[in-house]
Amino acid sequence: MGPITEHHLTLFLIQFALLLGLCKLAGYLFEKLKQSSVTAELLVGIILGPAILGKLAPELHQTIFPDNAVQRSMLETLAWIGNFFLLMETGLEVNLSRIWRQRGNALKISTLDLIIPVIIGFIAIYLLPAHYMLDPNRRVLFALFIAAIMTISALPVSIRGMRDLNILKTDLGFLTLSALTINDIVGWVFFTIILGLFAQGALELGFVSKLVLLTLLFTIVSLTLMRRLVDKAVTFIHTRMSESPGLKITFITIVGAIFGAITLRINIHALFGFFIAGTVLGEATHVTEKDRFVVNRLVYNIFVPIFFANIGLHLDFFANFDWLLVLVMTVVGMFGRYIGAYFGTLWAKQDAHNRLPIILCHIPGGQMHIVVGMLAYQTGLINERVLVAIIVSAILSTIIFGPWFSYAVKKMKKHSFLISFLPEDVVIEPAVIGQDKVFQILANKASQRIGLAEDVILKELLKREDQMSTAMGRSVAFPHARLSGIDKSYLIFIHNIHGISWDSPDDKDVHLIIGIFTPEDNPTAQVQILQSLAITMQNKKLIADLIDNDDPEFLYENLHRELGACSQCELLS
Repeated sequence: MGPITEHHLTLFLIQFALLLGLCKLAGYLFEKLKQSSVTAELLVGIILGPAILGKLAPELHQTIFPDNAVQRSMLETLAWIGNFFLLMETGLEVNLSRIWRQRGNALKISTLDLIIPVIIGFIAIYLLPAHYMLDPNRRVLFALFIAAIMTISALPVSIRGMRDLNILKTDLGFLTLSALTINDIVGWVFFTIILGLFAQGALELGFVSKLVLLTLLFTIVSLTLMRRLVDKAVTFIHTRMSESPGLKITFITIVGAIFGAITLRINIHALFGFFIAGTVLGEATHVTEKDRFVVNRLVYNIFVPIFFANIGLHLDFFANFDWLLVLVMTVVGMFGRYIGAYFGTLWAKQDAHNRLPIILCHIPGGQMHIVVGMLAYQTGLINERVLVAIIVSAILSTIIFGPWFSYAVKKMKKHSFLISFLPEDVVIEPAVIGQDKVFQILANKASQRIGLAEDVILKELLKREDQMSTAMGRSVAFPHARLSGIDKSYLIFIHNIHGISWDSPDDKDVHLIIGIFTPEDNPTAQVQILQSLAITMQNKKLIADLIDNDDPEFLYENLHRELGACSQCELLS
């Protein structure tokens, strides 16, 4: 492979601009249709690749995407960067310590959602004809790997679905996120071990033991010792070097690269290193919602579209499309994940109204299936036909997830509930205060209205805030708690003109705080109220009017009117 010339650079820039521009345009159109932008990005690659452009206009295809090692490696390098940082951003989305503190029900759901689908998937794939395998002698490894792919749910797809329907920050959303996170971590450990076994070529006990030990050791050291070191480094940057814009983002990128290099050095794939790096960074005290948002926008707006489009550029989808394999991958994969999550929710004793949304968040395949499938294809574990089936099944499960999940959440809304919101529940706080003071005011006011002990309410508010920030952006926060001993829901509205520092995704101070207190035995009430308020607070003019006005009557009437528009909310005067 020769040196990079000006011609190579010119063509690379044309390829980059063409792919990124078309991916973003197609992604915008698909998002309007409530579909994943990943589907659009793959479609762009398929159209420009050998499947369509290569057949309709082979000379044009060869001109833009020549079969040249140097040219191809330039685009593939950028695609690999996208792949690495996609995994790191996925890990960054979660805070494992917070999730682990709530591990009881999440572990129950995740355990069965791992074991049952693996068993179902392994049996189905093991029985496939030998011509689907590159090496029929490795049938067990092949079946294990595909079963693992079919088991893991798409965390980013489910997060987006819950965010779009405004239930991510509910107790239901956090439980689902926790179960999916545990599922992801165990799944990536499983993937890594199987890839190592395949590279070795045989199930030798010594090698298996060494690989499992190294993988687990790296994971444990990263999530303990390295986590503390990274947290101290981030804290130092945040407190001593905060005047240098973007320094935290630079540090996040460096940590990802170091972890990736370490895993490669010990014969574990770099993707696992980046995923664990994201998980470690997600634990850091001073990695804020804004930092996560910046990384998310950078990764998903530039690198990820190139990665998924590049997959389509190298595959002839139509020539390698196999209906039987696609059907098996889609039906068996979705069925296994559905059944696993169903029995998991039963074991966790989830309310009947909560089960379907939790279960459905486990069925989409999405990005992670495609990433792992592409990795398996490049390492020679699967052939092109199997990769196409994995990609198509991931897309189909994601497409099915959207409307089915919307239906499940709407079904929860059919249950009416009472809300007590009176004029005296509006609190004007003119002083400059902090977040702790807000929770004290909410607990005190709620104690007077509800009749429960103030310290009990405060404990529940702080416990929920510790799990995930209740700031929604746009200067709004919805701290909430489910309380035993009450038979209806209560709202407390605090208005602060100065603004309160909060861990908000847009880094804006919070001016409008609506405390939500719902019965412990009625989880749908919390979901519905949070959804209604989140939709209401998307009105920029309303938010501006509420922030600029400190008249309690005006604030009460506006919020009361918006809640009254919800058919399931019966407001008590």
